[in-house]
Amino acid sequence: MINMIKADFYRTVRNIAFYIALGIVLLMLGVSIYIIQPGSMGQVNTEEVDTTSYSQSFKFDELSVQDMSNMSLKDMRQFMLDSEGYELDRDILGTNMNLYYIFIFITVIAITNDFSSGSIKNTLSSAINRKKYFLSKCAFVFCVCTGIFLLNTYVCYFANLIFNSGKVSSDIWTMTKVSLIQLPVMAALMSILIGIAFSVKKTSIFNVIAIPLIMVFQLILNLVITLFNINNKIADYELQVMINKLAAEPSKGYIIISFIYCAAIIALFLSLGYISFRKSEIK
Repeated sequence: MINMIKADFYRTVRNIAFYIALGIVLLMLGVSIYIIQPGSMGQVNTEEVDTTSYSQSFKFDELSVQDMSNMSLKDMRQFMLDSEGYELDRDILGTNMNLYYIFIFITVIAITNDFSSGSIKNTLSSAINRKKYFLSKCAFVFCVCTGIFLLNTYVCYFANLIFNSGKVSSDIWTMTKVSLIQLPVMAALMSILIGIAFSVKKTSIFNVIAIPLIMVFQLILNLVITLFNINNKIADYELQVMINKLAAEPSKGYIIISFIYCAAIIALFLSLGYISFRKSEIK
């Protein structure tokens, strides 16, 4: 099992796609830190699905906000730097759904590539049984993705602290605390990808499902709320919304419900993946 994890790690660090994905994440961090505004990929903003973030909870001067659209980039930077109490690095953590897309790369490298290349057949014909194979793949995805998640947090913190001279920075404990309460949501995202990967097996099918999944789910959720006049509070527990809200001083009750919901997602998708893998015919 340990040897399988080492082999997956070796394949990952030698895969150019891994570095491209990391580069995209670092580029988005750099742009966000320079313009002093967090950037987000694949977010659907609607009235029904409220993606309240730290920046929305932070109270800027209303007149200044109205003038912001007419400001130059230099003036915008200066305005944001002069916004006392604003914490850019914390606001950026509210867009951590961006990491979902690099998690897709890790899942492809670790799981679906084995099915697509046929190498899984040789692996299972050796001393490794399906249970150990599944557990080793889960352990690898969770460890690597969690490492990337924490790396993103502290690169964001120190880069912002240095580049913006600490004017729009939180403290390292706040960044750590926000990351820790976001971790169950990130684990839920990893579990969803693992469950899908072991269910569909092929990389091409996995990518078709996984890449647009978040946007499609948000659109469907918004449609259901609108058509059936459902209380839009259920949208507070959509994964991307949870990431935003957990960075914005949520209540203890919201944190507890979020953790329970994420635990249910983790159990559901890991069970789905394992049952599908256990019963499937390996070709």
